[in-house]
Amino acid sequence: MSGASPTKDKILTKSRDLFNAEGFGALAAVDIANHLSMSPGHLYYHFKGKTEIAAALLAAHSEELEAIKAAALDKCRGPDATIEAVWTWIHILVEEIWDARFAYREPITLVRSDPRLSHHIRHLFALHQTAAAGLLNALRHEGTIKTSDEAFDGLVNQMALGLSFQLVRLEFDAPATETPRALIARAAALIMLPVTGFIDPDHG
Repeated sequence: MSGASPTKDKILTKSRDLFNAEGFGALAAVDIANHLSMSPGHLYYHFKGKTEIAAALLAAHSEELEAIKAAALDKCRGPDATIEAVWTWIHILVEEIWDARFAYREPITLVRSDPRLSHHIRHLFALHQTAAAGLLNALRHEGTIKTSDEAFDGLVNQMALGLSFQLVRLEFDAPATETPRALIARAAALIMLPVTGFIDPDHG
């Protein structure tokens, strides 16, 4: 994770993998240290416990989402605001969300471990909302979709909720043989499905 020391990068990468695999609530800082073959004191020198690690991971995840959102809104303009283009960017957003899926599985656990993490969680949800609003507004402005203001607001909320939780829901019921790539593709398709109901057949 760029910007950090090599040791911090190593701790953050391993912690993210462990949180995703075993759950944030199931792990203690000493477990992370053991997986890294590192003394708890050495880990504590870099991060004062697992909540500080989580805060760094959430901040990095937010930065990635911000960058993806900015690129998506820059590319999806005018004639380039197509269903296919938005679908591609939703897929990219879902890929990033998968990388930090522990945050979406256990938001309450994270906040209860340290109330200061609520800022990060709220920011993630706000990013999903603004990304959804921006992409759908581009489609609407170009005339790709046609909807009333009320229905548009509902569609934005539905897409934002899909970004936040569709992966969690699908992962819960996913067969053991389903790959992450297939799961991500399925989530992106389901997030986009409601949008297709508003496509203007007279456009283009």
